[in-house]
Amino acid sequence: MDLTQFYEIYSSLNIIINLILAIVIPLLILKLINRTIRKYSDSRNMSSNSIETLSKILRYITFIIIFVAALEILGIDLHSLIVSVGLVSLAVTLAAKDTLSNFISGVIILLEKRFEVGDMIEIDGHKGQVEKIGFKSVELFYKKEYTVIPNVLFTTKPFVNHTKNGYYKIRFDIKMLNKYDLDEKIKQIENILEESDLILKEPEYLVFARNITTNGVEVRVKAYIDDPVKDSKIISALIKKIKKEIVLEDMY
Repeated sequence: MDLTQFYEIYSSLNIIINLILAIVIPLLILKLINRTIRKYSDSRNMSSNSIETLSKILRYITFIIIFVAALEILGIDLHSLIVSVGLVSLAVTLAAKDTLSNFISGVIILLEKRFEVGDMIEIDGHKGQVEKIGFKSVELFYKKEYTVIPNVLFTTKPFVNHTKNGYYKIRFDIKMLNKYDLDEKIKQIENILEESDLILKEPEYLVFARNITTNGVEVRVKAYIDDPVKDSKIISALIKKIKKEIVLEDMY
């Protein structure tokens, strides 16, 4: 075996070893990070869905790092490759920019626990229960309407988490004429709410006069439930109960 052959074998072995290291080391680091995340999640009570989404994001990053490292080891100039692609690379870069923004926002959502799967949230005119938190978007579902919200929107616009405290607020108004004894009618409504098993007793429900007109008074009913998906059905059931048990046939 001459020196040239020895050098070729040495170079090939060196490339193979570097490729193995480029694959194994990031995977080991990924495994270590995943273990750390799970320990951290136990103390922060992160949901299994959030953990899985974050792990998926880390896997994508790891595969990108392995791919870039492999190109470098094989002697492929990544910069020249991107330049040679031309307009295609520009489109990919713009798409990658949006993806990166959504990815970073997704990590912030998961780490800061602004909301979790099952929460009822509202943002930019869209409302729904969180079905999935992905590395690019959040999926909402409410009253048979499916909505996909880009993650970056949650870092640029204000939003409301209606179930952050573990319950969901419902409210509706009842209009009654001036001829009724307001205190008596409010007491009757409170009795119905007190006996109802459709609402939570803590936080306490509220019944109060919110507006007065020449025709009568608007009474606001505010209560709390544990399942936001059932809000319309519960409101409908309460209104039917009030209509049945309290004389308000001539509401204005």
